[in-house]
Amino acid sequence: MNPEAVAELYDRLNAVCFGGRLRPVVIRMVPWILSRTDGRRLAGAWDAEAWAIGLDRALLDHPQYLFGVVLHEMTHQACYQADGSDGHGSAFCATGAAAVARLDFDVPAPTLTTAATWPYPTPSHLLKEI
Repeated sequence: MNPEAVAELYDRLNAVCFGGRLRPVVIRMVPWILSRTDGRRLAGAWDAEAWAIGLDRALLDHPQYLFGVVLHEMTHQACYQADGSDGHGSAFCATGAAAVARLDFDVPAPTLTTAATWPYPTPSHLLKEI
């Protein structure tokens, strides 16, 4: 998959899962993303200040995980855009559940227990520095 295809994936998910209401973002493919809170390696991150989604470029070779990471970060964007909320709380879970209900294939809804790695954990070996 190439970066242009990621932008197309974003547009398709915006149309299907979010009714086209998400504002356009900058999508950055980066060699790694570190958590601001604990320094862990992340597959993706929503950056409200830059209005951007950062994605670990290793995901380009694994579209089955890229889909989930993009959906996860778009859910953060939708929450932030709606009411400024952040994190993996009840607003995130409700927004994610509404998003996957619009898909024509089975993706589990996030819960407070699974939200941080929803819709499925990205294997850590994919997040090693390239």
